[in-house]
Amino acid sequence: MKLLLIIFSPLLFCYQAFAAPVPLEVIAVEPVAPDAEFELEKTQEQTQAEIEALEWSRAVVSEYVESLNDGMDSFFMGAFFDDEIINDESSGSNGRFFFSTRRVEGESVDYKVGMNLKLILPNTRDRFKILVETDEDDDKNKETNALNTTENVTYSTSIRVEIRDGRRWKTSWDNGVRWEAQPIYFSRLRARRTDYFDDWRSRLLQSAYWRTDDGWGAKARASLMRPIDLRRHFTTGFNADYFLDNDYAELESSMAIFDELSYKSAMLYRFAILGDTDGLSRVNSVETTVSYRRKIYKSFVFAEVVPEIAWPRDRDYDLTPAINFRVEMIFGPDAY
Repeated sequence: MKLLLIIFSPLLFCYQAFAAPVPLEVIAVEPVAPDAEFELEKTQEQTQAEIEALEWSRAVVSEYVESLNDGMDSFFMGAFFDDEIINDESSGSNGRFFFSTRRVEGESVDYKVGMNLKLILPNTRDRFKILVETDEDDDKNKETNALNTTENVTYSTSIRVEIRDGRRWKTSWDNGVRWEAQPIYFSRLRARRTDYFDDWRSRLLQSAYWRTDDGWGAKARASLMRPIDLRRHFTTGFNADYFLDNDYAELESSMAIFDELSYKSAMLYRFAILGDTDGLSRVNSVETTVSYRRKIYKSFVFAEVVPEIAWPRDRDYDLTPAINFRVEMIFGPDAY
C-alpha cells in the first residue's frame, strides 16, 4: 500500500494543481471619450463605404480590382475634367489656379483667370477650412484684354465647417464675403451623397445659399457613371441652378464618354443641352465638345484644348464653332 502511494502521489499532486480554480483578475475598463466614439463611428462608416466601393469595382472588372479600386472615376477624372471633384472629394488643403482663353466664330477672344484655395486650419481635425475662390458669377463676364484679366476678377473668402465628412455622406456649411466695391455676404449649406449599384455609381450634390444681393437660391447636381472598360466610362448628369427671388432656373443636361489615353492624357467627348425657365422652359444652346487634356509638368500642371460646336438660340440655332485653351495648376489634392 505504501508502495502504491509513493508511485501515485506525484500524479495526485499534478491533478490537484491543475484542477484548482484559478482566480480571475478584475480588469478596469476606462470609459470611452465622446471624441473617440465619434472617430470610431467615422472609421467604421469609411470602412463600410470602402467595402461597398470595392465590391462595386469587383463586379465591374474583377480581374482589375486591386489596381482600380474605384480610383479611375474618382481622382483621375477629377484631376482631369471635373473641378467639383477636386474641391469636394479631396481631403486636406488644396489649390487650383487656371488661365483660359476662348474664341467664338465672329467674336473677339475672351480671357479668364481664376483660383480656388482650400486651407485646413491647424488643430481642428480637418473640420474648419478657409476658402479663397474666384466668384462663380465671373463665369458670365467676358474680358478681351489678357493683361487686365486679373484686375477684373472678383474673389470671395469664407470659413467652411465640415458637419459630416464621410465617404457616402458629406455635409458642410460656408459663411463668407464676396469682395466688391460693396461687400456681399453669403451663407451656403452643401450636402453630397454617393452610392454604388450593380454597374453604376451615383453622385448627388445639393446646396442652398443666401446672398445679400441675390437673396435665396439652390443648386442641384446629379450624375451617373458606368465603366465601359478599363480605360473608358460613360457619364450622364443633370444640373439646375434655382434663384428663388426671381423664380428662375438655369438647367443643363449632358452625357459624356471619358477615355483615358495614358497616365498623362485623356479625352472627354461631351454632348450637352442648356436651357432656362425664363417664362416657359426653353433650350438656349446645344453643344458638342471634344476635350483633350494632358499633364505637361509633373503631376500638377495641365493643358487642355477643347474644340466646340454649338447651336445657340441667340444665333437662331445656327452652327457656331468655337475653341477653348486652358492651363491649370492643381496643388495638394489627394485621392480619397
